[in-house]
Amino acid sequence: MLGVIVRLLVALVAALAFALAARPKLRAGLIAEFYDPATLPALPADLRIHHEAIAQDCAVRLVGLLPAAMARIERVHGVRFAKQPVVGVYGSFENYARANGLGNAGIAGVTRFGRILLSPTLCGEEADRLDAVLTHELSHAHFFGWRRGRTPAPPAWFTEGLAVMASDGGGAEGVSDDAARRAIRADVRVILDDRAWTDFSAIHFTKEPACVAPCDLWTYRQRLAFRQAGLFVYWLRAGNPEKFARLLR
Repeated sequence: MLGVIVRLLVALVAALAFALAARPKLRAGLIAEFYDPATLPALPADLRIHHEAIAQDCAVRLVGLLPAAMARIERVHGVRFAKQPVVGVYGSFENYARANGLGNAGIAGVTRFGRILLSPTLCGEEADRLDAVLTHELSHAHFFGWRRGRTPAPPAWFTEGLAVMASDGGGAEGVSDDAARRAIRADVRVILDDRAWTDFSAIHFTKEPACVAPCDLWTYRQRLAFRQAGLFVYWLRAGNPEKFARLLR
């Protein structure tokens, strides 16, 4: 009997290992469960902000940014936060990639289950984006904080477009409204469907975007998609502000 149980356990472990190897996203999501940013030390000046030791200076910067960013999101979304956000600031790209559920250190910010994770790049090379990316991610935390039960998730283009609009361009820096409009007129239009936007290289356009070196195409197509989605969400709101407000509520 014991031998049968052992063989079953071995088979289950092997099956799980095979499933994780075959599905990198599932593996990344499971790994992230062990890297909850809420387990990082909290900043005494604002207990909502958690940080790795080497990112403490960056976390301190957030103390002055977080209240205003939250107020902006509440103003645009039209309702207070359902719950206070948890913000995790990382100094290690390796730990950030493990924690963000995507296994990708190249994304500046991620929101998982109401927890905002900020990349080390926002504490260094892209420090000028810290406020905008924080506000963008707060839009996600706010929006999904109000979801209840089995309410279907809206398409990624809507939540990303809303976050870009609410943060005044956060996540789409480097691609202006005018540049996005020119791309639309050139038939380089992001396709607004139900596909996820977690893999930026897989975002679909009517015609593949191109940019001139030293432009990074992976970054450009992501920010172009976000900017165009933001323009569309802005257009939806401008067309009927009352109906849009009801939609958010």
